[in-house]
Amino acid sequence: MSDPSDEALLAAHLRGDRQAFAVLVSRHERRVYGVCLRLLGTREDAEDATQEAFLAALRHAASFRRSAAFSTWLYRIAVNAATDQARRRARSRSVPLLDEGPQQLTPAMGDTGEEVANTIAVQAALARVPLEFRVALVLCDLYQLPTAQAAEILEIPVGTVKSRAFRGRLALAELLAEEEPERAKAKAEAQQRPKARRTARAPVAGPAGAAGTGTFATTSESTEPERHQPEQE
Repeated sequence: MSDPSDEALLAAHLRGDRQAFAVLVSRHERRVYGVCLRLLGTREDAEDATQEAFLAALRHAASFRRSAAFSTWLYRIAVNAATDQARRRARSRSVPLLDEGPQQLTPAMGDTGEEVANTIAVQAALARVPLEFRVALVLCDLYQLPTAQAAEILEIPVGTVKSRAFRGRLALAELLAEEEPERAKAKAEAQQRPKARRTARAPVAGPAGAAGTGTFATTSESTEPERHQPEQE
């Protein structure tokens, strides 16, 4: 027996099934959180926007129309929630605080340090792309949604989506190019940094009669007491 569709689960929720909406959340929470994180750049803001998106979907479940897929309807709500969160954040702080989280642009296990650095650089630059371009870029390039679906989510013409995504790519490329000299300099300095060398001092035996102990040599003189020859008469 196949799992019920999103639309069937939403209909069941509206009929009073208390578990149906929880199933929808479990299906889409990870992806909705990922969209919010890429748009907002911080885990805290993404969690807030994700929670607000699902609460809004719950409140407005009866307004869903089958003319669009449930996922399109839900992502529209998520993008709106993230956009509202970004505008509130802009009023309180001017520079986003980037946070590495499970839904960030995280490299796969086994990637090199350079790839990790590049991933972090892309995330930092993405957070500086103007919001309306960033939204189109995330939907079309990162999530690889069809342009028509992105247009449905954003409720704008397909041509506008293409234009915003293109301008987002240009902005991202310019930001990465600005940061490239600094990244190259940091990489070169890290490669030239000499490795710390450990030096060890050989232990020597302690004075006669002090068996079982050892000391580190600090001078080249013997530790034995000086012996004097008896004077001859």
